[in-house]
Amino acid sequence: MLPNSVIKTVRNVRNAVAINVNAARGVEFIPPRGNSLNIETSSLCNLDCVFCAYGKKHSPKMTMKNEFFQTCVTQAVGMGYTEYDLTPCTGDVFMDRHIFDKFDYLDTAPGVTGYGFYTNFCVPRPKDIERLVGLKRLGGIGISVYGHDLDTFLKISKSTEAVYHRLVRNLEQLLGIVQRQKFGVHIAVHPGRNSIRGRKSEITDLLEQFKKAGVTVKLTKGLYNNWGGFITQEDLTGLPLKVGGVDDIYKKGACVRLFTTIQVMATGIVNGCACRDVDATLRLGDLNTTPLAEIISTQNPTYMTLIDEQQRGEFRPVCKSCDFYASIYHKSSVYRKQGLALQTLEEWRSSTP
Repeated sequence: MLPNSVIKTVRNVRNAVAINVNAARGVEFIPPRGNSLNIETSSLCNLDCVFCAYGKKHSPKMTMKNEFFQTCVTQAVGMGYTEYDLTPCTGDVFMDRHIFDKFDYLDTAPGVTGYGFYTNFCVPRPKDIERLVGLKRLGGIGISVYGHDLDTFLKISKSTEAVYHRLVRNLEQLLGIVQRQKFGVHIAVHPGRNSIRGRKSEITDLLEQFKKAGVTVKLTKGLYNNWGGFITQEDLTGLPLKVGGVDDIYKKGACVRLFTTIQVMATGIVNGCACRDVDATLRLGDLNTTPLAEIISTQNPTYMTLIDEQQRGEFRPVCKSCDFYASIYHKSSVYRKQGLALQTLEEWRSSTP
């Protein structure tokens, strides 16, 4: 089997050819905005993982107040958003001590149909886990597991043995729940080794049991992003992990995530991307001073300038190294599978408020 890095390089070359052909023909593929908005309820985290920019970011580490969150959702519903991804850019939703107030609000707010999030699952208490399965509109959760045993957990997360054992207990409790009732969960594992075949630990045993219960468990290996220069190879010393370079992903044209994956950060800053921009260098506006409908709008010159920059091939530092980038000149197989009605940039400009 080919290594993930080789597969990624081949895919990148193939995509580059398609992107250049479509760009020369003036063919663009912009998916509809969709009905999902990203809201970062907390930018705090209990871990400081070696491949994450959390410990080095300059933006405030804080939680969003309930009243502001409700205002944000109300405005978003008015714009046609019905689903919400609460995964922080860097952080964990359970670091918000009032997160269940927000869950309860989403469970009852008119116009909201669903929500979900990723978590490292080290923070919630047993009673919190039981409450999760009772939420009516929670579509499911993703769990990021850092390390496949105590040693790799400590090396990756820079946390403590006590936190590791809390994670194990939480996973055990969740496993008992999914074995007796339906609950949407999928698990992404950063094992901290090139292979965990033959390795035994509390985590590996639990992962096998989750698989038997029908839960999707995916091992994440290969290159890690440098978060716009925040993370270097030195940060990963002692682990078989590699930091990707600036040119690992071919870039030409605006990224589709500028149209589909905007995030309201815990500060109220509305940012052009929910993936890697921890310091909001792609900021479109501030919800503390400007309505959401005026920020996510073709009438917002800051928003249009960002798109025009990328169309000219001018990518800001965080975008130059981003591995989530997807060009508007590339027709993803996902679009075909979902049967999306795609637009050109001109059509998007004329059809979007």
